[in-house]
This record gives sequence, structure tokens and C-alpha cells, in this order.
Amino acid sequence: MDWPLAIDRNREALRRIIAALFALAGLAPGGTLTTLPRHVFHAVLFVLRPAESAVRRLIIIAARGLVLKPRPPRPIPTGLAPFPANGGLRTPAFALIDPLKHFDPEAIWDAAPPPLLASVPDFHDPNWGQREFQSPDAPISAGLIARRLNALQRALDDLPRQARRLVRWQAKRDLALKGPFRPMRM
Repeated sequence: MDWPLAIDRNREALRRIIAALFALAGLAPGGTLTTLPRHVFHAVLFVLRPAESAVRRLIIIAARGLVLKPRPPRPIPTGLAPFPANGGLRTPAFALIDPLKHFDPEAIWDAAPPPLLASVPDFHDPNWGQREFQSPDAPISAGLIARRLNALQRALDDLPRQARRLVRWQAKRDLALKGPFRPMRM
């Protein structure tokens, strides 16, 4: 298969999707957001997760056949601040692997089965019918969505660098697995 052609085709399609997400959120590339209406937040998130997954697959394809040695650890230079000097948030690195899902096995096996008539109103509840309705236009904090969109854009613009990051992470993981046991993600 012609992998570079497949990467280029899919990269262009993903660029259009990401541009649409930026437009939907009303965000300029590299910009920040404070809030979004609830319905827009969920619409962006609905497309953002599969787009991130598709970019991860492109990075894995681009990393195919790359061989790099892990970088030696280096100390933090003195006098250099680990965060931006302006106090702002920096764009996080794109997550090369899917986030872990947290399951509580005890809660799954020990939980009581849901009641059969859970959708029937409880007429003994004095507040029934007065519950708060969340408007679709209610604002939701969107700072994390903006940072994820910017990280996704940066990763898609520089796939070879992300592929090298993935190969270095894999080499570091393999080296750690050979040594004494150290809890880390595999």
C-alpha cells in the first residue's frame, strides 16, 4: 500500500474537519475560549473524539518503520521556568494514546439491579415536576476543548514529529519493561 498517499489524503480530510470544528466553536486557530453554549460544546465534542482517534492512527502509520534511540534524560536548566512567562496556559502536547478508562469492578458486580419502573414518576416526591431544566444555550466552560483543538491542529500539521514522539515513547516503555518493575501504561 502507498502509505504516504494514504496519509496525505486523510490529512487533508482531517484538516477540513478540524477547520469546521474551529468554525463551529467560533475559535481562531491558536485562540482560546472561555465558554460555549451547551449544544455547541457537545456537538464539537461529538466530532472531536473521532478526529483525535483518526489523527492517532495517522501518527501510528507515519511511525511505521522508524527506529530511534531514546533520548538520555537531561536536567532542567537553571533559571528556566517550566511554564510560560506570561502565566498563560500553553497548548498541551497531543495525547498519542487513548486516555485510560477508569472502571470500578466492585461497583459493577455489587451494584443492585436498576428498578424496573425507574421512569415512572414518584408521586410522593414533593419536588417532582419542579426539577431544573438545563437550557441547551446554557454556557459550559470550553477552555479544555480549545486546548484540545489546538493540540490536534498542531499534531496534524507536524505528523513526522509526532511519529518520532511515539517511537521514543515506545522505546522508553520497552526499556522500562526490561528493567525492574515500574508501574506505567503499556
